[in-house]
Amino acid sequence: MTSCEPAAPVRVLIADDEPGILRSLASSLSRAGFDVTTADDGAPAIALADSATFALVVVDLNMRTSGLAVVRHYKRCYGTGVYCAVLSGEDDDVTRAACLEAGADDVFVKPIPASVLRRRLVEAAQGLRASGIAHTAAQGGCA
Repeated sequence: MTSCEPAAPVRVLIADDEPGILRSLASSLSRAGFDVTTADDGAPAIALADSATFALVVVDLNMRTSGLAVVRHYKRCYGTGVYCAVLSGEDDDVTRAACLEAGADDVFVKPIPASVLRRRLVEAAQGLRASGIAHTAAQGGCA
């Protein structure tokens, strides 16, 4: 993050069923100043929407409860006030179209260098802040 960032770190949720990827992304984003919460599947990530707020949500596409279900849920709850990115091992037009149709703001092909994801998340957080549309804790969760 930059030195002109507000004191409160940007909250990001990462959901991935691969423990090594989850740890690696969480560590990289935490070192960059993000407030990171992790989930090992889409179901707990969806449940977190009721009790916590996130400006950024990064999900693996292929989990027991699909990353697309997570994206749909957060976009239904918070619309453009949350940035959602999908990580996929598949690099094809059908997969990309399904992710974007679900509401994803970005689709990244695994493996993605941590520096590339970090840079894109910083840009997304800055865009949300600049537009003033990021959801807040005062708006509550989503049922």
